[in-house]
Amino acid sequence: MISGAYMTEKKKQTIKTAAIAACMAAAWILIWPVGVLRDTLISRTAADYSMNTGPVGEVAAIQEFVPQYDRIRSLGIDIGKQNGAADQGTLYLHFYDENLHEFTQIPQDISQMKDGELTDIPVNLKLEAGKRYYVSVLCEDYGEAAPVLHYRSLSGNGPVENLHFYYGPVVIEDASANIRFTYEIPLNPAQILFYDSVILLLGSAALRFIRGGRKSMEEDETFVNTEDDGK
Repeated sequence: MISGAYMTEKKKQTIKTAAIAACMAAAWILIWPVGVLRDTLISRTAADYSMNTGPVGEVAAIQEFVPQYDRIRSLGIDIGKQNGAADQGTLYLHFYDENLHEFTQIPQDISQMKDGELTDIPVNLKLEAGKRYYVSVLCEDYGEAAPVLHYRSLSGNGPVENLHFYYGPVVIEDASANIRFTYEIPLNPAQILFYDSVILLLGSAALRFIRGGRKSMEEDETFVNTEDDGK
């Protein structure tokens, strides 16, 4: 005779099995097509030398660019601190659309930025790939001096996003701000398959654990029933 405890435990394990299967299906959907996990792609200049703008205190340096992908996680900016004199204040990235309407600004503490190297500033922007934008670099509340922005020759060096480069209203010919674009991009099919396989392995291991418990429980119940029949 099957005991009530056995039936209750069996029902609990059936619910657990259904819950694990539902979680696996939800995780697969989140991977694709929802795309909760994304890869990163970096685009930057290939040049190995640089030049300086004037100070970006009262005059802004402006880079015209066309993003390759829709989501920019961070923008790497390369400033010069003028031998340590420009290590105070806040650097602002002002973003404009193709009609020169500002749609966001991102602050960055200058003291936390590297001198003469790229500093990645989180921007988390959702733009439109292939459309033209502008980013203006301007500093406020600086002390003795404002930092300068490093730029390089555009010809053959990129990054491919960059178009015209300005200091104030003046175009600097054949120039490209030393900028690093870090994008968030969708996973490729191989990556999706990898994560789906990991989910399948973990889910299968959990299901095997539950089935093992059920098998043990069934053996115990059979043993109990056999003893009862012997009596």
